[in-house]
Amino acid sequence: MTLESKNCKACRPKRKPPTKLSAKEIHNKVQTGDMNVLVAKHLREKQAQDERNKQAMAARKRWLKVWRVELRTAIAPITREIASARKAWEYAKDKGYVDKAEFYFRYHAILKHEKAHIELSHATNPRRPHSARWADYLADNVFTIVREMWAGLPPIYKAGKIPLLIKYRDEFTQVNKDGKFVPPRSLAYLKGESK
Repeated sequence: MTLESKNCKACRPKRKPPTKLSAKEIHNKVQTGDMNVLVAKHLREKQAQDERNKQAMAARKRWLKVWRVELRTAIAPITREIASARKAWEYAKDKGYVDKAEFYFRYHAILKHEKAHIELSHATNPRRPHSARWADYLADNVFTIVREMWAGLPPIYKAGKIPLLIKYRDEFTQVNKDGKFVPPRSLAYLKGESK
């Protein structure tokens, strides 16, 4: 025969851990003598610190979300160009344009690699994006590599859509016949050079 009682250990309500106690419950336990005054004081200090930490973490989470949106907005042209390059590669592959298909395949791979690198860098070291221009996030040699690939493409395949990295002209990427960087016209006028 088994007897069950409301007083058995398994049936008793579980005790609340001290960290979960409210300020009023801590005060009542001190008044009844169930808790030492010093322990209660340390517990309230720890709870206050935890509350401040929660607020700081919430603020940090909010900033991380804002920064992620800013980065996504900044690199949106790269994302669109990846989709465009994939479509151009599929089209060239279907039509049998081997050189064009090879160019767009490599171009697509370079863009995906750069985008993954940007996102991974931001995920491992969250910070405010340093620029709103997508070109500032790409590695220095990406433009050179893509332009060399484009130069090697037969002229018949260059008549259609021109890739974004080929069209993009930074004001400091102007190069003269000798291969030297030339400042834009506006800067040349400021320096007093003639037309």
